[in-house]
Amino acid sequence: MSIRRVPTWVLGLGLVLLHLAVTFQVRPHPRWNDGIFVLNDAASFPDVTRELDHHALRLGNLLPVRAFLELFGYGQVAYYAWPFVTGVLLVVAVFFLGTVLFGRWTAAAATVLLVFHPVLVDTVIRPGRERMTSWQLLPDIPSTAFFTLGLALLIGGALRRRDSDGTGRAGDGAAPWWFLLAGFCFGWAYLVRELTVFVYPVIIGVLLGWRLPLKRWVQVALPMLGSLALELVVNAWAHGDALIRLKVGSEHGSAIADLTRTDALLRFPRAVIAYPQTLVVLATVVLMVLGAVLLRRHPGGRGSVLMLAWFVSMWLPLTLVSGLIDPGFIRINASLMRYWVPVLPALCLGAAAAVAGGLEVLRRRLPERSRPLGRAVTAGVVAVGLAVWCLPSLDDIARNPRDAAWSSMRAYLSAHDRQIDTIVTDDRDALVLGIYSRAPAGGRLVVDATVEKTGHALAEPPPSDGDRGTYLLWTPGLSRKEPTAEQGWTPVVRERQLRLYAPVG
Repeated sequence: MSIRRVPTWVLGLGLVLLHLAVTFQVRPHPRWNDGIFVLNDAASFPDVTRELDHHALRLGNLLPVRAFLELFGYGQVAYYAWPFVTGVLLVVAVFFLGTVLFGRWTAAAATVLLVFHPVLVDTVIRPGRERMTSWQLLPDIPSTAFFTLGLALLIGGALRRRDSDGTGRAGDGAAPWWFLLAGFCFGWAYLVRELTVFVYPVIIGVLLGWRLPLKRWVQVALPMLGSLALELVVNAWAHGDALIRLKVGSEHGSAIADLTRTDALLRFPRAVIAYPQTLVVLATVVLMVLGAVLLRRHPGGRGSVLMLAWFVSMWLPLTLVSGLIDPGFIRINASLMRYWVPVLPALCLGAAAAVAGGLEVLRRRLPERSRPLGRAVTAGVVAVGLAVWCLPSLDDIARNPRDAAWSSMRAYLSAHDRQIDTIVTDDRDALVLGIYSRAPAGGRLVVDATVEKTGHALAEPPPSDGDRGTYLLWTPGLSRKEPTAEQGWTPVVRERQLRLYAPVG
């Protein structure tokens, strides 16, 4: 079978399998902060066991996670299930959107860029830097996946015309479910992450640009309004205030010194610098812009302009609220790369479309007899570009420690459960231990020891009290210095930066 005859669904399935092969190699352990907060908020929903914040109000995350908790019990599987599902959904959505805008091979190239994107595959914790994207219970990937799928459905429906010759009105041949489901995706993306409203102007742009009739606007709007109504009703029932999410969000932010407006303008590139392959990632921005400007009148040009509009619709408000309006007070710390995850599909698709469109323009200028050579050169350029993007990540992916350290710690603690009465650790690692003290699925406790919490970032680790049943679980988050024999501790487990100490003697 010629590669050109490969069914689109087979190509899409191959990309999903590629994603799975990569993502299972980079799965980190659950982080002590926001992700576990979401898990615990979902477990206690509708009650709130800590100060109410934006994570506890994101129903788009809480409700699915609660469902997985009911299905799998408290533990790793419940923690990872929603990130896993939405990670696959993001890959499918990007391929779907790229196919309806630019064709399936451009879509496939863009999806490969996404699968190997440094922001998504670099999950290793390094001193002073935590990777908070893939596999964590955070809103960034789920909201991006739903928004991208919504755009794909909206544009896919718009391209379905009733007339066989394609002269009918946009969307005339599409069933209402295309637009209703698109609206549901947009609404759920908001329920996952309130900042999704920043990119809502892109929806208006599609409705106008593809000249959809008013009934399609209504079909998109109804489920979006339904999502908002769900939030208002649930918040009124659970928290006694339908507008509590708006009030909590308005209080978000902090004062900061020595920040300039130039710093705010450079938020995005400085966030990218924290990850590997900075130049090639920034190159996607350049290619996306060039494609939108130079190829806007060529086939696929409307899609390229849409990708640029998508990027700008997120970049502009994030930049404004992260110091451009008021350098002394930032609403959102956009120096964290995870806030920019919503633009990754636009960058990957825009860059792939720019390269594909530019090569197509050059091929058309070749004489007929040179067209086969032009296609060969095109294939070579694409292969080299993907290699430059993907190959540097392969070594990092292969050497990723994943969650082996914590899994080994659970195995040791479970095997020695009878002799360990108390585990001393800091308040942050105690959250992670709460997951690894249970079986991955089912919620069964495999570590029965009492957890005694200390503060974190201590100058010295706490000394042993001499109790033979009291052990110390240590990471660099607990103290700057490692425990010593003089403090009454002897190491029994060493797993990278995760250590378990028994009392001396």
